[in-house]
Amino acid sequence: MKIKVKIYSCYKRTYEPICNRILKFLYGEEVNLENVNIDIEDTSENNTKNIQAQRKVTKNSIYKGRIIRVFEDDVLKHIIGISNTNYDEDRKYEFTKGKSNKSISRYGVPGYHANTYLKQGINEIFKFYFENKETADLSFYLLDTDKNVNYPNNLYNSLSYRELETIGFKVLNIGDIDFSEYEKKCNSKINPNNLKFASFNKYLRDIAYISNRNTGNIPSFLQCEEIEKTDEEGNVNFMTEQYTYTFKALSAQQYDSLLRCWCLKVLADKENTKIEFKLGKQYFAYESEEKRIADKLSRQVKKIFELANLNITYKTTEEFIDERRKADNTYLRYKEVNEIRNQKLFRNNIRKKGIPTECAICGENDANLLDAAHLWEVNKLKSSTIKEINEFIRINNLQEMIDLSSEYSGEFFYKKYYLANSGDNGVWLCKNHHKQFDLNYYYFDSKYGKVILKFDNSVTALKFKEDMKKEGLAEEILTPLTKSFLYKRQIQEQ
Repeated sequence: MKIKVKIYSCYKRTYEPICNRILKFLYGEEVNLENVNIDIEDTSENNTKNIQAQRKVTKNSIYKGRIIRVFEDDVLKHIIGISNTNYDEDRKYEFTKGKSNKSISRYGVPGYHANTYLKQGINEIFKFYFENKETADLSFYLLDTDKNVNYPNNLYNSLSYRELETIGFKVLNIGDIDFSEYEKKCNSKINPNNLKFASFNKYLRDIAYISNRNTGNIPSFLQCEEIEKTDEEGNVNFMTEQYTYTFKALSAQQYDSLLRCWCLKVLADKENTKIEFKLGKQYFAYESEEKRIADKLSRQVKKIFELANLNITYKTTEEFIDERRKADNTYLRYKEVNEIRNQKLFRNNIRKKGIPTECAICGENDANLLDAAHLWEVNKLKSSTIKEINEFIRINNLQEMIDLSSEYSGEFFYKKYYLANSGDNGVWLCKNHHKQFDLNYYYFDSKYGKVILKFDNSVTALKFKEDMKKEGLAEEILTPLTKSFLYKRQIQEQ
């Protein structure tokens, strides 16, 4: 077998030194590197184009990007996508030829390209793969993986390596990556030999752990259509029927969305669950006069969505209005029977908050076995006075957060309905720990979320402690508003 490696000349100095190592990953020790040819394809057009111009991808250009191609007997067999680097030897070399020191210093320094490490431009790598997938596979190789360089080892890039492998693309030198920060943040042990997410829910759990959900600018959220079932003991269970993932795609965010949607689709298919993707610019802009919420996917990224069979729908103004109408009709039905608890709405609002879908006490992570537990108890909230409700809304600056697009937003009953079903008023608990929570055997301290036990029976208390996987609520759960709901629960327990 004759092996040939092809590199574009605009990446020669950066990529040629890593070829031998890449071939060892692909073929093992049996490959005879003396018989391997490295072919440098000239992209400079007889030295008339600089490095940056050679790398620029235009609408009609042939891709000359971050890939190394490996041929067996002149047939393309392996495509290796390469990460960006903060030490680009080719650009650095070009800048040393008669350029100022200021220009030279832009390259070969820590932090350069840090924000575009792997995903920026990854769509072009995928496009090349889809054009050649009949004969070739795709894997990735990471540059600048020194443990002292932060961005290859940070949380978001670590997550992207797991997403790629779950989709079906390995990172060849994943052993160079330090997952210690990821393991600590997500409270899980990483097996570098198998980075695939085991389930849809465990993937969402890790996203929740590493995302900053306290900013109010939530870039994406998951909703779930559930079937309500009652078992022989009278317990109500919610079984997943279909997921809807709504996301933004502004600027570089679209690369995150591409991997996330692709990974979600793979995991949903694995679990025989339907999922649809909706792209929106703003999620609750019902007053918008636009006929369609703008499609912010670039042409190139949109093409990869299509090639990966990720079908996207776009929310129109009419759809937003229809959702509002359905929400108002649901509210009126609950108002008619004097019930402020809408369990399906409550569960989806907790999902929108993006907290880990697992029991806050024992870590149970089967979504169909989890209950959405209220912090400010529904019966206490329901019996609250107008003064108490309005004071809670005023202190927590909820005046603008209550859905003003509803014509019923000024009603006292609506305010209680809103608070009862707020995602900040809930945590996930397994059925056993939910029952104990409702029986006031424990509560969560409102400042740090620590578990405060109130068991009279020492044996039961000991069993509870044995089940506990954490000392309290995760940082991601403790938004300022959640702390306020916790305080409402806490003062009734003291």
